[in-house]
Amino acid sequence: MTYQRIQYFLKAAETGSLKKAAEQMYVSAQALTKQVGFLEEELGGKLFERSAKGVRLTWLGEAAQQKLGKLDKELQYELEELKRLARGGKERLRIGIFSALPQDTMITPLVSFLLTAFPQYQIGLELIGLDEGRKLLMNGELDIFLTNTHDEDDWGTYRCLSFGEYRTKVIVSLNHPWAVKDRITLEDLKQGTFLKMKMENSRYKIPLEDSFYGQIPCKKIQYVVNFDTMYALLQQGEAFAVFPMAFLYMDVARIKAFDYPGKELIYHSVLVYNPESILPGFADMIQEIQEEFDLKRL
Repeated sequence: MTYQRIQYFLKAAETGSLKKAAEQMYVSAQALTKQVGFLEEELGGKLFERSAKGVRLTWLGEAAQQKLGKLDKELQYELEELKRLARGGKERLRIGIFSALPQDTMITPLVSFLLTAFPQYQIGLELIGLDEGRKLLMNGELDIFLTNTHDEDDWGTYRCLSFGEYRTKVIVSLNHPWAVKDRITLEDLKQGTFLKMKMENSRYKIPLEDSFYGQIPCKKIQYVVNFDTMYALLQQGEAFAVFPMAFLYMDVARIKAFDYPGKELIYHSVLVYNPESILPGFADMIQEIQEEFDLKRL
């Protein structure tokens, strides 16, 4: 019985869906289903009843969720305790930072506050991409993720504290033919090439095709994997993007931003965390951060 199989089972039990569990664990549905099947063979009984709507725990599954869930939390606690001892008694606070976030207005003040107010923590910082940061947070490899999110994102049981909100804009470089316009219409969008970020289905509260980004009219879609690639393609002056002015260097970038001509989507710069974190003093620290920076809970 491998620990990975237990994690796959617990995620499937939590979500009620093998497919959604696979998306959140960043593996294929086939691989996760196979590992859950191996776990069922080892235990000698079925853990799930499967249907077109998803999966439902059997009586054995309910018992396994309770017992294995407890063991999982205990194991995580003991591992963190060993790591703490290796650091000379200091707790490690792992913070992931979306690499495109403005640092002076958000990152630097927060980190300075943590270093001053919580010397008992050893703070580790990592600049990462959107999807990577989400994966690390949900796998328990980060305590805090600082990122941008929007109203259609689904963080499940994780909580978000907002530093501020921003409206979506239609963005083009100053080399784009639209740069001479005063405003953009839906008809303009229908004639343009849209730079669209690839997203996982599990990130949205609604189906991707019904989401804000799934409804943007355009002549052609060009998919990109990260913000840096999007910005580089944007500068070629042949396509448009849609995002808020909440990214690094947007104040000096050679771009022009237009109001989106239709339904708006609100973005937030946020601190995302797990309210069930076992890190000692974590809940009190989150409360102090919220009060110090007057953050809004989403």
